[in-house]
Amino acid sequence: METATLLSILRERNVRVWIEGGRLKCSAPAGALDAELRATLADRKQDLLAWLRQAETPKSGPADSLPIEREDGTGALLPTISRQVPLPIIPAQRECMSRFVKELRGCGYDLASCAERLEVLPRIGVNFWQKMRTSWTPRKEDPIDNLITLFIDGQQVSADIVAKRISSLFVDAALEMGLVEKDGDVLRSDFSLFPCYGKYLVTDHGEKNTAINQVMWLWGESFILGGMVKRIARRRAIDLGTGSGVHAILASDHSARVVGADVSPRAIAFSNFNAALNEKTNIDFIISDLFDSIAGTCDLLVSNVPYAPDTAAKASDNFWSGGIDGTELLQRVVEALPTRLDADGTACINSLFPNPPGTKIRDHFDAWLGGNLTEWDVLDHTWPVPGYQDLLSEQPFQGDMSAWRFGVVSMRRSRIGRGWWKEVAGNGLFFREDGSCSVIADHDAYG
Repeated sequence: METATLLSILRERNVRVWIEGGRLKCSAPAGALDAELRATLADRKQDLLAWLRQAETPKSGPADSLPIEREDGTGALLPTISRQVPLPIIPAQRECMSRFVKELRGCGYDLASCAERLEVLPRIGVNFWQKMRTSWTPRKEDPIDNLITLFIDGQQVSADIVAKRISSLFVDAALEMGLVEKDGDVLRSDFSLFPCYGKYLVTDHGEKNTAINQVMWLWGESFILGGMVKRIARRRAIDLGTGSGVHAILASDHSARVVGADVSPRAIAFSNFNAALNEKTNIDFIISDLFDSIAGTCDLLVSNVPYAPDTAAKASDNFWSGGIDGTELLQRVVEALPTRLDADGTACINSLFPNPPGTKIRDHFDAWLGGNLTEWDVLDHTWPVPGYQDLLSEQPFQGDMSAWRFGVVSMRRSRIGRGWWKEVAGNGLFFREDGSCSVIADHDAYG
């Protein structure tokens, strides 16, 4: 494992390492250090010591150690801007989009190539965030590095280099769709463009933009949920809180029909653009408050609704707020399962689970299901996040997070009338070094 990858995994698990008395010290939440990670730390101790000494990390203890703080002293917070950003444009001639995607594939812009370039796609999840990279200098002439710089990091690149290393047709198509602007010799973009399991998804930038109801960047959770869904044939899939449309688009490969729902008109516009970009015609994107405007049932439910506890915003006011306690939308999704999920259906729910001290996820699910949790088979692919950091809320939760967890809960009706709940996060290493998912939420493998 590369040192950069190891550091990324430590950050994801809120594990802190520092130097004290010339020795490597470690502080970790309960359950964060499994046997494999402990062995890796022991094996890479000298590399970590060298890296910490080079970075001149303060020696006073875990409060001043990894994760690295921002140079401006504000911690690992997202920058905030306030700027109107237009919508991407679906061109009248769809060949423009096909040509654009063909060029992306031709130059190798995919998860594996990005993993090779950035060396920071940790096995716990895929994360393109710049702050996950200990060091990365894009190669000026490399087409993938230019795409990462332009569409992930939001920095300008040379129009001539992109035209030369990819093609002038690519630049023309990007201009026609409004994905880039040309200013003299450089290209700039108001959007992010991610490779995701063979698809391409356009989103707003990751920085917080108070002027728009922005569409969520593809953070690690999008890749976790997208990778863990069991991709078998389905009649009808529903994606609640669709955002960029990522999970609806992934489901469309193996579902006869798909419905993607979001309360944000901007999200629906992006979803329709991304469906066209990926040549999907079996998805209906609709404005809906969860199930409110959706008729009927489904045999696959995918949900990544807003979940951050935020006292300054109502649930679904933006892509992160789940209301005061963070569970308002999650609760409504779970409560609807008995009437909205077919008898042979599966629900895959990604969320933060901000459990009050002394409680577990299953306690809340049982209450939301009217005490009938025993009628369900549940796979709990979550892990503890007692150091969870809310990067977006105006008034983030301040209090005891010792019982908080994050991840995917997958549910189906019990096949034998006597359900089970299995915590199967294991060592939490869900992803391979190339960004591919190594864990599938497969009930048949357990029950």
